[in-house]
Amino acid sequence: MSKFICFLLIVFAACHINRRKEESSSQIANEKRLALNDKHVHTMSPALIALWKGMGIPFSREDHFYANIDTILATTGANSMSLISMAYVYSSGEFGDGSADIMEKVKTENEYLAGAKSKYPNSVKAFYGVDPLHDSALGEIERCHKELKLDGIKLHHNASQVYLTEAEHLSKVKTIFRYASENSIPVLMHFDNGHPKFGKEDVELLADSVLSDLEYVSLQIAHFGTSGGFSQKTKTVLDGFIGLFEENHAIRKHKITFDISAVCLDKDAEGVSRLTEKEFEELAVYCRKLGFDRIVFGTDYPLYKAADYLDLLKQKLRLTDNEVDKLLEEK
Repeated sequence: MSKFICFLLIVFAACHINRRKEESSSQIANEKRLALNDKHVHTMSPALIALWKGMGIPFSREDHFYANIDTILATTGANSMSLISMAYVYSSGEFGDGSADIMEKVKTENEYLAGAKSKYPNSVKAFYGVDPLHDSALGEIERCHKELKLDGIKLHHNASQVYLTEAEHLSKVKTIFRYASENSIPVLMHFDNGHPKFGKEDVELLADSVLSDLEYVSLQIAHFGTSGGFSQKTKTVLDGFIGLFEENHAIRKHKITFDISAVCLDKDAEGVSRLTEKEFEELAVYCRKLGFDRIVFGTDYPLYKAADYLDLLKQKLRLTDNEVDKLLEEK
């Protein structure tokens, strides 16, 4: 065999090896991006579903899509998830039943969450729901933390009608955050309380009167700080946080992330309108202002499946591969 032919064979072999390496690297990158951890997934017990159906609240799917952890995992397609109890609704004037045994129902709902967690302990992080204004809130947090061994606290300021502008509300929320900080419990908070004036002042109260004095807390703020979609209210809330981060406010010592669940909407959802093309463009700008190191992936299941929502984010926000990796990495 001539030296020239041998050289060609070596070159072809090297090219093949390099191509295989490139293909392998690309495959690893794709697998990494598809290893989805959905940070915002809802579940409901059959009892809560029955209560809401009795109140005339419509459900678009069969009960097991909301109540059965096997169905939830299979449907969303995520490898792992933060599963959220909606136990806080039992004390809501709008969504609860007004019964005297509120806390028993709250406990039962959080125990239902614990059952899902126990079945898939490596895939599910369980966030138990409490109403921070209820007198028994801290006791339920201690029970879920110490006895049920659940992972985090879910607060919903809209369902619970929490107004940090009211001294009593502020004090109760601060007590819960202090317990979370002292016991290293992450908090997932729906911050928007639905008040027309919710915005900059609420951000400042959370920062200055709740978070500043705490040693450390891991806080995930749902839906970019509001109740879904992308509106002027969303921009006001994000601008408030971005300004605090830029001025090196004391909250920088905490891990504060913003989940993008129910934000990038290509369909109407529970009274929140789908985004216009201009709003998608504005959302992309704000994502980059906030930084993907502060944004976490979540779907607000059953609103979206994980892969579908990721594809929507990629398309509408024109995400680069690096931005996708940043979005999906564990924070």
